[in-house]
Amino acid sequence: MLGLGSYAVANFAISGVGYFSSEDEYSRRFHEMNVMWNTVNIGLALPGYIKARRGGQPMTREEILKAQKKTESIFLVNDVLDIGYIAAGIWMREVAPNKLDREDLFKGYGNSLILQGSFLLAFDALAYYIHHNHGKEFPALEKVSLSTSGGGVGLRIALD
Repeated sequence: MLGLGSYAVANFAISGVGYFSSEDEYSRRFHEMNVMWNTVNIGLALPGYIKARRGGQPMTREEILKAQKKTESIFLVNDVLDIGYIAAGIWMREVAPNKLDREDLFKGYGNSLILQGSFLLAFDALAYYIHHNHGKEFPALEKVSLSTSGGGVGLRIALD
């Protein structure tokens, strides 16, 4: 979440300056949408970052595997949404000439959606890849178990 938060803060700074220094309506609308979009990004990144810093409760192997699969699924769903954002941006840019009274708004917002959706597509795809590869380490854990009996500890490793 540090990556998403850093990206959002950089966008606030760049598009904040861009919005107030824009001399044309198109640029103003582009930067306006970037600021609005990254308000959501920072709203997602901060709680995720705080939760990661705090750590969590100890989890069983089954809970870890379930959480791993859930995380992977979230990033895959997000990638589908990101493609939708890009498509919406392309659509806005394409219909902009037909919206004579709001052409700059459609072009500015559309290009912003393409930019932000593209970043999120890359971000979510990379996060999925990292989590998926990390998750490949877990099946080995399914073959290992610890047990206690009497005064000792047992380690069982299935070799199938």
